[in-house]
Amino acid sequence: MRGTPEAERLLAIPVALLALAAGGGAAIAAGLVPGRWLGLAVVVAGVAGVYELVRALRILSRRRRAADAWLRTATGGFVAPSYAWRARQLTSARERRTLARTLRLLVREAFERPVGRRRPLPLPAVREHRDEVLLLARRLERVEEPVTPAGMLRVVELVTDGASPLWTTVQDDALADAIATTLDLLRPDVRETHAA
Repeated sequence: MRGTPEAERLLAIPVALLALAAGGGAAIAAGLVPGRWLGLAVVVAGVAGVYELVRALRILSRRRRAADAWLRTATGGFVAPSYAWRARQLTSARERRTLARTLRLLVREAFERPVGRRRPLPLPAVREHRDEVLLLARRLERVEEPVTPAGMLRVVELVTDGASPLWTTVQDDALADAIATTLDLLRPDVRETHAA
C-alpha cells in the first residue's frame, strides 16, 4: 500500500486504537492500573482498532483495483492524474527488479532436480520457453528504459495468476505468445502506435 494516496490518513485511527489497546493491556498486565473498566476499555479499543484497520485496508484495496482496471485498459502514454500514483508504483525500479527476480527464480525452479522430500514445481511451459522468460526478466531489469503501467500489470498477472500460461502444465506456445504480447505492451512507443 506504499504510495497509495491517503493511506496514512486512513490508517492513522486504526493504528492509534491498536496502540492504545496494546498500551492499556500492558499496563493492566504489569499491574500498574487495576480495574475492570480499564480492561473493558482496552478490549473495546482493540476491537474498534481491528475493525477500522480492516475497513481502511478494504478502501485502499478498492482504490488500487480501480486504478489497475483503468491502467490495464488505457491506451497510449497518457495516465490520468488520479491514477498516477499507481503507475509510479508499477513502473518503479523496485517493482521491476522484484518481478525479474521472480521470473529468474521460476526458471531455476523449473530445472531443479528433486532433493529429499522437496519436489520442484511442475513448470513445463517455463522449461520449454526458458529463453523467452529470461528475455522478459532482462527487459524488466533494464530500469533505465521506460515501461508502461499496462505492460507491468500484464507481467504481474503473468506471475501471480495461477491460470496464466506461466503456470500451465501443458507444453504449447501460449507462454511464448503471452510474453511476446507483454514485451510489446511494455514498450511505450508500441502503446502509442496501438492507440492510433
